[in-house]
Amino acid sequence: MAMSEQTDPELVRASLGGRLYAYEELVRRHQDAVFGLAVSMARDREDAADMTQDTFIRAYNKLEQYNPDYSFRSWILRICANLTKNLFRSRTRRRNMEARHKVQTEIEQSAVDSDFQALEEALAKLPAKLESPLRLKHMEGLSYDEVSKVLGIGVSAAKMRVLRARKLLMEYLEP
Repeated sequence: MAMSEQTDPELVRASLGGRLYAYEELVRRHQDAVFGLAVSMARDREDAADMTQDTFIRAYNKLEQYNPDYSFRSWILRICANLTKNLFRSRTRRRNMEARHKVQTEIEQSAVDSDFQALEEALAKLPAKLESPLRLKHMEGLSYDEVSKVLGIGVSAAKMRVLRARKLLMEYLEP
């Protein structure tokens, strides 16, 4: 009997028996229907082509689960529909996660901007002789020895000014 004359259940049995030509015939028979369903659900030909390929791979891997009492076409179309729904669910989850991440990032950035602005305002309130050593030490990363050399003061004076500046800053920043 020619391959084209065999029924779908016969081709499934042949495929399970290791005859690849039989599965190729099943793909040939049903690829247009699977692709058509995928296009109608995905509304994108590239996604539909991927879903069609995934459907036939999934069906091949689950071929032993096919019940020959039912239509092979219905079975494979159900696989396609489920894969497409899962794709949309995962994309929706990913988009929702990305949106939440974006909102969280914006909130955090807003808080950072607000904190930065409050810090800048507090720094501006410091007397220059305290602000300069604090900026050099903590914003420029200089050592106390380097701060003392830049400002032309002793190391102990640099330490004391940084300490006083920190205390004042804390007062200015307290709610």
